[in-house]
Amino acid sequence: MCGIAGIVSRHPLDRLAPTLEGLSSALEHRGPDDVGFLAWHHGDLRLGRDPHAFGPASVGLVHRRLSIVDLSERGWQPMLDRTRQYAIVFNGEIYNYPELRQELERDGVTFSSETDTEVLLNLIIRHGIDAVRRATGMFAFALLDIAHERLWLVRDPFGIKPLFYVPGAGTLAFASEIRPLIALGLTSRTIEPSALFDYLRHGVTDHSERTLLAGVLQVAPAHAVEVDVQTGGVVSAHRYWAPSLVERSFGSPAEAAEELRDRLSRSVGLHLRADVPVAATLSGGIDSSAIVCLIDREQGAADLATFSYIADEPALNEERYVDVVAAKVGVRPHKIHVAASALADDLDALLLTQEQPITTTSMWAQRKVFQQVHADRFKVVLDGQGADELFGGYPVFRSARIAALIRSGRVSGAVSMLRGLNGSRSASLMQALGQLLPASLQSAARGLVGRPIVPEWLNGGWFHRLGAETARPFAVSAAATDLKAQLFDATVATSLPMLLRYADRNAMAVSLENRVPFLTTSLAEFAFSLPDALLIGDDGTTKQVLRSAMRGVVPDEVLDRRDKIGFVTPEARWFAESPALRGMLRAIAERPLPPCFSPALGSRLRDVAAGVSPYGSDVWRTWNTIRWAELLGLEFPS
Repeated sequence: MCGIAGIVSRHPLDRLAPTLEGLSSALEHRGPDDVGFLAWHHGDLRLGRDPHAFGPASVGLVHRRLSIVDLSERGWQPMLDRTRQYAIVFNGEIYNYPELRQELERDGVTFSSETDTEVLLNLIIRHGIDAVRRATGMFAFALLDIAHERLWLVRDPFGIKPLFYVPGAGTLAFASEIRPLIALGLTSRTIEPSALFDYLRHGVTDHSERTLLAGVLQVAPAHAVEVDVQTGGVVSAHRYWAPSLVERSFGSPAEAAEELRDRLSRSVGLHLRADVPVAATLSGGIDSSAIVCLIDREQGAADLATFSYIADEPALNEERYVDVVAAKVGVRPHKIHVAASALADDLDALLLTQEQPITTTSMWAQRKVFQQVHADRFKVVLDGQGADELFGGYPVFRSARIAALIRSGRVSGAVSMLRGLNGSRSASLMQALGQLLPASLQSAARGLVGRPIVPEWLNGGWFHRLGAETARPFAVSAAATDLKAQLFDATVATSLPMLLRYADRNAMAVSLENRVPFLTTSLAEFAFSLPDALLIGDDGTTKQVLRSAMRGVVPDEVLDRRDKIGFVTPEARWFAESPALRGMLRAIAERPLPPCFSPALGSRLRDVAAGVSPYGSDVWRTWNTIRWAELLGLEFPS
């Protein structure tokens, strides 16, 4: 787990050394254990820890190391193959590297280290760039193919690890984070209006190659970008893996549950591979509880440290379930409590860490959990992220199942499911009916129910004048059912990419590797092959097959939960009770608003700060956007 960066130019760069040094310094938190540089120019290849020892070159690579596997000097990067024709800077982990290594050794490949990086490098040399789909792990890397004068930028199937790049006229720069690219003047500071609209209106970021900065792109999940070293330009980008959405038939629900239990158990076992101690988060929900209980089953949990955020509001508090799981596996959980007064002091640091606006204060609570994991001297933590998106954990997925039943003519099944939903019945029905409308009518329907595509607090004229796309971001899938389309959308566009960005930045800010065992191609292929009824039960039970798979592993008290609290903070109450937070909002409201907002929004912000109007998501998103732009010195296009 590390930080990587680099630059490719059509002409030798006279200021290569200070550029590489600046990128390295900006990424030190991602890899404080070691540093390495590479410079190459038409046959002249140089490696070292001091870039000032290099002359002008057309390719420069940076690696910041967080040592997790093979802690010796042999794991130093940039890493070359034995022929010195290939070089790699790698960020991430390949969990099945011992198995891949054995296969390569049978083919005659010899190794000089015990690292997963060397295995990945030789796997690609032998089988091509698309061989990365055989690697179970999380990764982002740059691979220099000297013989063919190509640089490959590659990201893992789910985008767990980040990789940004700035294409230009004869020059391309890339890095694990955006801020180094801004600070070194490698990109413009102009905000991208379409991406800004997606965040402000829909609360969605990280869902496409586009970012909130006009000059910065991200390598899309499961994609490889090919760069011509001679010209400094992008040659192509292609997807090397996509989940099959073909539905399988199972002999029984129990057979599907057993297969899922086996796949998830193997994944947890792989994710425990490390040469340093491993901890786990434990929220009390099904997903993190499954991870912790499977760790106990795989290796015993006597020495396992778990970390739990405990909400200070009874309706959001899951401490009871944390204690149930902890008692079952015999661990004493570390419990983290947070308060609104501390949020006011930490908000700017949180925004700088995240680099882009965030949707809720939950990400601050996650930040505090990861800080405690780091303070207790762990470098690796396992997390339950991804299960909700793959296995249908969010309540909104019930409406997709209802829509699928209605569309297929099984109206009685839809009615039966609705009857069992109690308090959420009306909302689920409205959401289902909305999904049944043709896409061309959905915008009009939103307007009829008081949710126009451009709300009154945004300046629609500004967005339209700049050509911003205002359609709801949605990942077009070939799924046969409404539920599968929603799951695919959440996995690759609207939910998971954001959550993975939040976790990566919060963890790496304290040099912590956050591992997510649910996010493997094996588990994703399995999830997307399931019949709808195994994902959302006929009575509306979410994550039906996961609950069944974990029966006997996770305590029944957790598996039988029908509530969905999630990782939530009492944001509105925090705001109401904190004079510091209200004061910060009042200061924002007194300044001229950026042109993307309606002029009338200022009075709403002042009323909310004064306690006259209720707090809402529009307030948080406005505040986030303005403060983020100020902290990073960004410009709104005119």
